[in-house]
Amino acid sequence: MKNFVNSLTTYMALSPDMVARQRVNQWLRSRPCLTCTEWYIYHWTPPAVPRPLPEPLINFVYQQLHAYSGLEIGCIAPSDHLVDDLAFPAVCWFDWSITLCEDFYDTFGLDISEYFDETQFFTCADLVNFLNQQLEQREAEPG
Repeated sequence: MKNFVNSLTTYMALSPDMVARQRVNQWLRSRPCLTCTEWYIYHWTPPAVPRPLPEPLINFVYQQLHAYSGLEIGCIAPSDHLVDDLAFPAVCWFDWSITLCEDFYDTFGLDISEYFDETQFFTCADLVNFLNQQLEQREAEPG
């Protein structure tokens, strides 16, 4: 019985906080919810950024961040803070960053697990720019 209670307590501690998720989604609903294509055009192409980011990367981020967080990604702005605004540590499973690294490898064939540290990303744009830099570095490598 003690193991069962400990397992249940651990599961609850590692699982998403549905109240926090609901609160953040409520806050996001005050904004228009963009489709993946609209989110890409509005936030990740000029004039919003100096040069367009790869559309497959933005599609990946849009789909995967929703899967990890349950948040309406189409309502998120690049300047939104992952912790302060979006409560990512609370709304996601505890291992979302590990899963993101695995999914990034499955999608792009690039292992970023050695360099990925979610505590270093303050905004959504920080996370997206890091992922883009990883792709750019691979393209710049000879061979």
